[in-house]
Amino acid sequence: MNLRPEAIQDLSLGIDKIEFNARFSGIPMRIVIPVPAVLAIYARENGKGMVFEDEDVPPSTSNPSGKEKALDKPSRPVLKIVK
Repeated sequence: MNLRPEAIQDLSLGIDKIEFNARFSGIPMRIVIPVPAVLAIYARENGKGMVFEDEDVPPSTSNPSGKEKALDKPSRPVLKIVK
């Protein structure tokens, strides 16, 4: 989910959940996201961020800390024309 400051209101970043108000197709909604559901976070301005390991998956051998991995830049989606 890409969240722009102009698109949300009443952002609350808590230990257990992230909450904010937003509109989808003109319908106002209160969004509540449990923190364990967040897989990654990055800044659109510079592409820097981090990916969080899933707690149900054992840590990989390439990341001995098992907590987080740094991201250099997110990959962009690839689109192709299907006729």
